[in-house]
Amino acid sequence: MSLLASLAALAGVAASSFLFAGIGRLFLRTIRFVSRSRQESLLVSVALGAIVFLLLVSAGEAWIGPRAGPRIAVAFSAVLGLVGIRGTLAELRGAWLSFAAQETSQRAWAALVAAVLLLQGFAAMAPLTGSDALHYHFTAQQLILREGFRANWFLSHGFFSGLGHQFILAGLALDSEKLALGWIFLGGAAAAMAIVLLVRQWTAGTWPWVAALSFLLTPVVFWQVTTAGSPDIWMAFFVPLCVLLIARAKEARAWQPALLAGLLAGGIAGTKYTGLILAGALFLAFVVELRAARLSFLFFASAVVAGFFPYLRNWIWTGDPVFPFLAGKFAPEHFNAFAYASYRADTGASAHAGFWRILEFPFFAAVDPAHPGFWLMFGPLVLCFAPLLLFAVKNTPLWRITLAVWIAASLGIGFSSGMMRFLLPLLPLGLAATFAGVAFAANRGWRAAGLVARLSVAAFVLAGFGGLCLYVWPSWSVAAGFTSRDSYLLQGAPDYAKCEFLNRQLAGKGSEGRVMVFLRHVYYLRVPFVYGDPESSWAVDPARLQTDSAWLRFFRENHIRWVARDISFPPSIQEPLKRLENENILVPCASTVVENWRGNRIGGTREQQSFTLDCVQR
Repeated sequence: MSLLASLAALAGVAASSFLFAGIGRLFLRTIRFVSRSRQESLLVSVALGAIVFLLLVSAGEAWIGPRAGPRIAVAFSAVLGLVGIRGTLAELRGAWLSFAAQETSQRAWAALVAAVLLLQGFAAMAPLTGSDALHYHFTAQQLILREGFRANWFLSHGFFSGLGHQFILAGLALDSEKLALGWIFLGGAAAAMAIVLLVRQWTAGTWPWVAALSFLLTPVVFWQVTTAGSPDIWMAFFVPLCVLLIARAKEARAWQPALLAGLLAGGIAGTKYTGLILAGALFLAFVVELRAARLSFLFFASAVVAGFFPYLRNWIWTGDPVFPFLAGKFAPEHFNAFAYASYRADTGASAHAGFWRILEFPFFAAVDPAHPGFWLMFGPLVLCFAPLLLFAVKNTPLWRITLAVWIAASLGIGFSSGMMRFLLPLLPLGLAATFAGVAFAANRGWRAAGLVARLSVAAFVLAGFGGLCLYVWPSWSVAAGFTSRDSYLLQGAPDYAKCEFLNRQLAGKGSEGRVMVFLRHVYYLRVPFVYGDPESSWAVDPARLQTDSAWLRFFRENHIRWVARDISFPPSIQEPLKRLENENILVPCASTVVENWRGNRIGGTREQQSFTLDCVQR
């Protein structure tokens, strides 16, 4: 890697943001939507442009092909963006002149936000190391490019891929992992700007920028925008904009903001299953506030148009639009009870949180005990500043909608999943509202409250910046070219050494068959493979694979020529596979010892691990 390549990729991400804004600008001009400010117009344009882009990539993937389709969608989007970019540049110039006229203190805080964004964007240019991304976020899209647009029952986490994953598909179709990662980072940067816009509805001065900086330096946020490789962060951009547009629809009783709010709600629903809860809360707030059947139908219909693709895809492939959570009802003959139980545990759906635990969710006040790690922390600011809301809240549409969506959606996520990190899209609402409370206290001259608030923010920002530097220092090093790509991945990417061993051993043997692997992180495998861990593979059902004949038929039907394993096989299928070894059906043909992480990387423990490649004797 080189510094020039990283900077060029970042420049490409910046250019794409202008093109997204150009697309959105065309849409806003078509429906004659008049924004209240240039900042609002620019952010809504970027959001709409991104949604249009994702829908075009989805259409190209399904109807043209997974590689040519996204490339055509990128080219067509670029043309649309260029058509609308003139108006975007004019608005940007006006916004810059308005910003330049602000007080020095506001410009200073804005500069800090820009500096942190630059550091985070540069870290995002490092090679992919996020665990879930190596398992399925990027791998599922990579396999679609290799094998075609079809269901993959082995890597069945791929069914969780939503609308935001089309950023990854488009980037990989252009042979640019950096661009895919950069588009994920762009969602976080846009979310920070949306916080600035939302806080400005309640207060002026430096507080909007302080809120945005606090958001960017929250551990769960800088993990998402730098190394996680997950597109969920885009929901944190869409949610506050959707809230603002619902309030606009309430005040103006116009169809344009209702349409736009619905499109953003659809983008949220299409990104992740929990996005349905968020979109549902937004729709409920819309219905209650407007009490207008025609506008409510427009909101709902536009949301369906924007968010239907992942659910339609899953329904066509599996018969279950939210696979696998309704698979037992729609396709009981193919139901895998073992994998289903694993998915429920992995997503928190099987956890039954108590009443007091669920009440922690609106305040982002707990760390998920099943998934510990400092990068999953939301920080204490919302909890600390929440009492000030009692003084700042007014009976206005924006306040009512913000609080209703924030509380209803967070309680819904707490009840349905119990995983704190799924609250990330709601963090902008919580921070914006509580910082409005802080600003209220400061403006009223409450010295004690103002001093405590300022000290709390300063401590959090300093701690967050220190955590960011410690966390992404290796990413900066490799993005700048000081560390080689292989050295970085050997140290930072779980299972990378095992993938490289298989790549060397099976190079040029793809025509002979596929290798079944049980290691979780398979993105860097370049040879044909199937994922075989029963906890994450719908195709490998322990209940159906207990005999020699069942396994031999399974190997034959799926063209499996090799089996790669650690010292032991997964416990649920260990007995029959050990029996195949004893019967010389699975025969070791290569082995190695590699250094790898033991358990989660947060533990910081690396150890020597044996890794064996077995040949299937037919």
